[in-house]
Amino acid sequence: MMYPRLQLARNILTEDGVIFISIDDNEVHNLRKICDEVFGEENFVSQLIWERAYSPKNDAKYISNSHDYVIMYAKTIAQYKIGRLPRTDEANARYQNPDNDPRGVWKPSDMSVKTYNEECDYPITTPTGRVIEPPTGRCWSLSKKAFLERLQDNRIYFGSDGNSVPCIKRFLTELKFDGMAPQSIMFYKDVGHSQEGAQEVTKLIETGAFDGPKPVRLLRRLLTLANTERDSIILDFFSGSATTAHAVMQLNAEDGGNRKFIMVQLPEETDPKSEAYKAGYKNICEIGKERIRRAGKKIEEELKAKSTK
Repeated sequence: MMYPRLQLARNILTEDGVIFISIDDNEVHNLRKICDEVFGEENFVSQLIWERAYSPKNDAKYISNSHDYVIMYAKTIAQYKIGRLPRTDEANARYQNPDNDPRGVWKPSDMSVKTYNEECDYPITTPTGRVIEPPTGRCWSLSKKAFLERLQDNRIYFGSDGNSVPCIKRFLTELKFDGMAPQSIMFYKDVGHSQEGAQEVTKLIETGAFDGPKPVRLLRRLLTLANTERDSIILDFFSGSATTAHAVMQLNAEDGGNRKFIMVQLPEETDPKSEAYKAGYKNICEIGKERIRRAGKKIEEELKAKSTK
């Protein structure tokens, strides 16, 4: 079932496009092998971990599994540029300016490294006259010439007393990239959990319809990593409750984009005993379509409410 879909996905991806595939422990190893064949090992980006549960299941026979994986491959890795996350107050708080440097806030960076280089093994004398050697088995990350250049430019810090082990000053204004590098673990506090996803669907269509659908915040994070253009097309081969469509509409509302989505879902019949069936949803597609209608209306109303404030 997966192989032909993955081949089709590769064929229709843009050259700077990326695919995300959610899967659990049971088949993740097989999926990686198939994706390596279809997309090429060199186009593997990451195996993300999503913390989908916030509490252990006490009826688990061995281990309460709290995570799923999201496998990530690019069409052409050289042309793909990952979207970075907005900087947080917590991250910015790590930057301070204890010496009132006119270049602004900075954070200290360890000057020693494990990889030994004789050129970088030399003593450093602090402003107080203390002589410091690199830690045992390590050396400095800078050659003596590079160290002296940074020292002259006030980019080396010896602590408020001038007697501490030297560190390199990394300025917030000189970061190589805007935003923060995404991490491989996606915690539920940042991207939601499966119960949050179920609550979102239930609240929108006013009935319990899905067990463990993806939360909007998770798909919103993946859209950020995909670094979509404002007119991109997002395709979901296994639409389910149409969380992807909901996330795309939300992103468009946030940045004024005109992204379009294509949701693919077989009309799998709902259980006649289920709440969804009793509410009139005879198959999964009907649930997804109604969720899209209601989510779109809700987002439109929220936008109008903001514009009138």
